[in-house]
Amino acid sequence: MRSFLLSLAAIGMLGTAPACAQEPQAAAAPAAPQPKPPTPQERIAELEAALARQTAIADNAAQSLQAAREEIKLKDELIVLGRERNAELYAIAMEIAQKYVRRRDWEPFVQHDRVRLENARQSYEDRLGAARIYESTLPPSVQQRMDAELSKRPASQPQN
Repeated sequence: MRSFLLSLAAIGMLGTAPACAQEPQAAAAPAAPQPKPPTPQERIAELEAALARQTAIADNAAQSLQAAREEIKLKDELIVLGRERNAELYAIAMEIAQKYVRRRDWEPFVQHDRVRLENARQSYEDRLGAARIYESTLPPSVQQRMDAELSKRPASQPQN
């Protein structure tokens, strides 16, 4: 670029003054007008809009907090249910242990009670299975709502 300017100066197309001196002076430009301050009504409208945004943010936060509290409440119900079921399982296991100790002494003499013993074993297995908590186990409040909704449904209406 410099060589181009030098060649133009050499053939006389540029004046003898340097290129930077030919630019217009910035002081000659008129000053930019200052923006007007907002009117009180405009300022009120801006503040009301900001209040509406902040209110929406607060409402969203409150809804998130409420959802988290409900989730914690359901998990607490499952913990209580787990403790109850654990105590029930312990009681069943202790009952089995006590009966086994008592029967162990005389079982060889009573072979004809096999069916009754198998039924008792199956009963214990059923009770243990009913008391167990699975990943699909619902909190008691949710299970009660579902049961109530299902009992309200007419018998003629098909289930999904």
